Amino acid sequence: MSRADTVLIPLIHVCLVSAQPIPNLIPLRMEELRPDRVILLVSPDMQIQADRLEKVIKGWGIKIERVPVVPYNLDAARETCMTILAENKDSDIILNATGGTKIMAFAAFEVFREQEKKIIYVDTQDNRIDVLSPERKKIEFKGVMKVSQYLAAYGQNIIYETHEEDIPTSHWSAIEAILKDAEKLEKGIGILNRYAAPLRNARTFPLEINIENEDLENKQFQEIVSILSTYSLLSLREMRIKFPSLSSVEFSSGGWLEEYIFRIVKSLNPTDLRMNVEVKWARPAESKNEYDILFTISNRLYIIECKTKRFSGKDVNHFGEDSIYKLDSLRDAAGGLYGKGMLVSYRRLTEDQKRRLKANRLEFCEGPNIKLLKERIIEWIQR
Repeated sequence: MSRADTVLIPLIHVCLVSAQPIPNLIPLRMEELRPDRVILLVSPDMQIQADRLEKVIKGWGIKIERVPVVPYNLDAARETCMTILAENKDSDIILNATGGTKIMAFAAFEVFREQEKKIIYVDTQDNRIDVLSPERKKIEFKGVMKVSQYLAAYGQNIIYETHEEDIPTSHWSAIEAILKDAEKLEKGIGILNRYAAPLRNARTFPLEINIENEDLENKQFQEIVSILSTYSLLSLREMRIKFPSLSSVEFSSGGWLEEYIFRIVKSLNPTDLRMNVEVKWARPAESKNEYDILFTISNRLYIIECKTKRFSGKDVNHFGEDSIYKLDSLRDAAGGLYGKGMLVSYRRLTEDQKRRLKANRLEFCEGPNIKLLKERIIEWIQR
């Protein structure tokens, strides 16, 4: 039975704002805890984070107000909490003690427990909410956070993404054909990627490009071109390849791997799943970032970066600066302590690359193992 069926007086959540916003948001979407109003306790250095929380919470149709708090003064923080309780004595009020500084959390916990008010703590590790006072119990929670809300809580807004309905049915058949002989096609896919990747910024189609004779004679290149030609993703005439659309260019330059992963993750019934996402930061600089695959399960954000290019020679350093650094920084920026990142590379990784990924707490799946990607992702999620 939902709270709406049993409670008539207003319910308020008091939340302590910190750099990790997700624990403040999860209880707001749970049926038995969903409030009518939220009071954010905001220290001077958490104003930007409060702005982000306010945007998400208002989007859910919940009223919100902000109350300034002194973060490192126990008596002042206690006084703030006592004032809030006095001003809302006719409401049911809950303290979410997950965020804030330790002084803020201790002061709020102390005041609310003295007044025998409900206090909760969000345990994202075990997917539950611990009720700490007045009685103790545990509430298991389901996945309630969507990708767009997760990103917004960290200051990012989606401005573009590829929707599943925009993917031609022929793409799925082409992917199955590629994976059937993936190991045999490795070099050919690398050659095709080299030609197609620079065309991702093109806007006039159909588009034809010249192919070097040495590449045309490569049997693996001939095989991948034959597969994609079968599904009208490109055509080869003499020494020129014709791409009919931007979609065909994106597919040929690695988009097939993104679509393959998208299909795998969808089969796992995530709370939310997005592909080829471009975001703009809610900052004066308005910088942008791109994500290959984003999904949420059990209120965690998972980021998968896809690579079909071979990283060797000079590219090894570029790989470290670009792919690993990008994935690590985006994992932290978009998911905080509760985000996870994985690199999926069609080509084999070097031992140094694997060590660097492990050092940054990033998962990876490489080479022929991508045929076992579903099992790897399941293991990753359950870890």
